[in-house]
Amino acid sequence: MARFDQFNIVFTVSGTMRRIAKVKFHNDGSIFVFFPGFKYTEGILCVAKLVAELTNSSRINLTKGGKVASHLVKYAHHADGEAHFSQDGKVKTDIRRKAVPLAEQSGHLFTIQTQEFTSFPALQKPKEKQLTFNIPDDVFALRLIVWRFRLSDMSITGDIPAGAIPVIRTSNGVDHAGLMVLPPEGSPFDDVALFLTVQPMPPISEDLAVHLIFLGGFDSISVALNHAKDTEFLAFAYPCADFAALKHNIGSIDFIPGPKKS
Repeated sequence: MARFDQFNIVFTVSGTMRRIAKVKFHNDGSIFVFFPGFKYTEGILCVAKLVAELTNSSRINLTKGGKVASHLVKYAHHADGEAHFSQDGKVKTDIRRKAVPLAEQSGHLFTIQTQEFTSFPALQKPKEKQLTFNIPDDVFALRLIVWRFRLSDMSITGDIPAGAIPVIRTSNGVDHAGLMVLPPEGSPFDDVALFLTVQPMPPISEDLAVHLIFLGGFDSISVALNHAKDTEFLAFAYPCADFAALKHNIGSIDFIPGPKKS
C-alpha cells in the first residue's frame, strides 16, 4: 500500500498520461489539492447551499454568493475543519467555510468532475508518486470521488493480483473499486487512507466542451445526507463563461496589490 507525502492523480487517455490534480499531505495533517497546468485560469467559486427540500437536485447556481477568479486556485482542508480556496499572492481567501475537522471526518472528502481531457497537462513519463487510472477512449466525462476512511473501518475484498485495482468494502457494506494511498508513516492521520474512485458520467455539457469542477468542504454525513436539513459545501468551475460580465456583476477575489509605500 502506497504512502506518499504528495502525489499526482493521472488519467491515461488514448495513450497519453494527463495530470488531473495533485494532492499534498501537509505536516500538520491538512490536505491540499492543486490543479497545476490546467489550460484555463478563469473560473467561478462559491460556497454552495442546497436547501433541505432540494437536496436531491444536481443543479448548483455558482453565481449565488459566488465570485470569479482569473487564477487557478488550490483547495485546502485543514485539520481543524477550515476549508477554503486560495492561491498565495493571487487571490484572496474569501471563499471558505467550516467543514468537518479531519479527526472526525470519514467518507466523502471531495469530488472532481472533468470533461475533454486534452486541456489537462500531458506527462512525458510517469512520475515517481502518482496514482493512474486507465480511461477508455469512448469516455467523455468522468467523476473522480475521493473518500477518506480509517484502515480499521475498511476491508479489502478478495486477493488483489499485481497491477489490479482493489475493491474496498467500507463499514457501510458498499464495495468500491479504486486506488488507495496513505500519508507517510508517523505523520498525522497516518492510519487514515484516501481512496480514489473514477466513474463515467453523462456529458457535463452538450457541446462536450472542457470542464473542471470541484466540490469539497462538506458538512458531516448526518447533515449532508439529511434531506430535512440545509447543507453547504465549496465549489468551483473552470473555465467560466461570460467571465467579464460576471466579474462586473458579482465581483472577483483576485488580489490587487495596494500602492507601494514611498
